[in-house]
Amino acid sequence: MRYILFLISVIFCGAAGWHLYEESLASVESDEKAKPSGVSAVDVIRVVRQPIDERIELVGSLEPVSAVEIRSRLSGYLLKVPFDIGDRVEKSQTVVELDDALTRELVTRSSAAEQVAAAQLKAQIAKEEQSRREVDRLRELARSGVSTTQQIEEAESALSVCLAETELERARLAQASADLERSKLALNELRITTPMNGFVAERYVNEGDLAGAEDVLLRIVDLSSIRTVVNIVERDYEKLRIGQDATITVDGIPGREFSGQIVRKAPVLDPTTRTARVMIEIANADSLLKPGMHGRVTIIVAQYTNAIVVPAVAIHDHDGSKFLYTIDSEGKTARQQDVSIGFRDGDMVQVLTGLSEDALVVTLGGRLIKDGSTVEFAEIPASATEPELALEVDGNSSAPE
Repeated sequence: MRYILFLISVIFCGAAGWHLYEESLASVESDEKAKPSGVSAVDVIRVVRQPIDERIELVGSLEPVSAVEIRSRLSGYLLKVPFDIGDRVEKSQTVVELDDALTRELVTRSSAAEQVAAAQLKAQIAKEEQSRREVDRLRELARSGVSTTQQIEEAESALSVCLAETELERARLAQASADLERSKLALNELRITTPMNGFVAERYVNEGDLAGAEDVLLRIVDLSSIRTVVNIVERDYEKLRIGQDATITVDGIPGREFSGQIVRKAPVLDPTTRTARVMIEIANADSLLKPGMHGRVTIIVAQYTNAIVVPAVAIHDHDGSKFLYTIDSEGKTARQQDVSIGFRDGDMVQVLTGLSEDALVVTLGGRLIKDGSTVEFAEIPASATEPELALEVDGNSSAPE
């Protein structure tokens, strides 16, 4: 009994399913009959001549033009480090002071030694003068026969010794003066100043630390001028020249453009990447640009005032060949037209050959048609600057590009 009921249920479900299938099939056929046959929308423009720029777009990180690392030539404990990261400093301003107690003592001792050497020289000069007078006196007495030749020779010998001792004392004074000057320089080096205006980018030490000779204490950068180094490919190398203007934008400052200029261009290309380094300097008077930012560089290398251009979406590629679709003069048929293109400026592409002025060119939806497709439209657009028109194209039904 259960088997019979199960069999009846299966037969009933199968019949219901078949009925639903026939109804859905009929509905699909009805929809296909009701649907317009082969109508797709595409956009067209009328080609005109207009100005266009050849641009080279590059990217690079921003870096400071001038930066300096503050180091100490002497070892010592840090007494003062008055500036921290982000602080502005002026040229010749003291940014680090080392403990100078021992150096001041050295200056005092060197000063005293100089004074002693000066006094000794003064005494020796007096002794020299006395010896010189003695020689003169004996020579005068010799004319009267009072002094002997031996006395004169002994006096002259004593004068020679005095002259030598005077030179020695002068040398000792010079050495003492040099030691004093050296100790004063050492004292001055304990007060480290910055050689330029800028901002403290890094601080590596704190007050009380022991700084070794040649240790980096601070890093100071000048933000009045920023630069970026970009890599130019081989085919564009000759298009760039020193002094050429550039426009720079950064993601961190949207809507703002900065002016730059090419200041350096590498004379050789990297044999691995086939690129050359180009340095662009950027004015940054308000210090908005910061080292490390990602810069987008645009350089206009050529300007054309009367070029034939079309939207880039109108160009198609097949096996390396470029083509687009034009509409004939009566606006009834799409024709495939082979073209050669020049450079691209944003969304527009320069067409060098294969396209005449005032032609109607299919932009969006070009993949929905083929050579010879019949089209219909309400009116012909007057120029590329007017709104694009939707065309009805005979062919397979699908959504536009």
